[in-house]
Amino acid sequence: MEELKKVLLAGIGLTSMTLEKADAFIKELVEKGRLTVDEGKELQSELKRKSEDEAQEFLDELNEKTKAVQYATKEDVSRLEDKIDALLKKSNILH
Repeated sequence: MEELKKVLLAGIGLTSMTLEKADAFIKELVEKGRLTVDEGKELQSELKRKSEDEAQEFLDELNEKTKAVQYATKEDVSRLEDKIDALLKKSNILH
């Protein structure tokens, strides 16, 4: 689960970086007169909305795919370790 969080956070960071570059590009187009200020604001809003929609869609899909997955708890792992230790001790006695 921790690896999944890292991948997700990296993706969000990449999206954020991409939006920053898009914003800078739009500002540059406005400064050069290729877009009006209103067109630039509208384009920035649309890019942000689309990015948020895509991120939410990704999260929804991820939640749906991982809903059935049951992750081991610390207690589960500890219990298994205890069983393995007991089996190893038992097998050493027999050999």
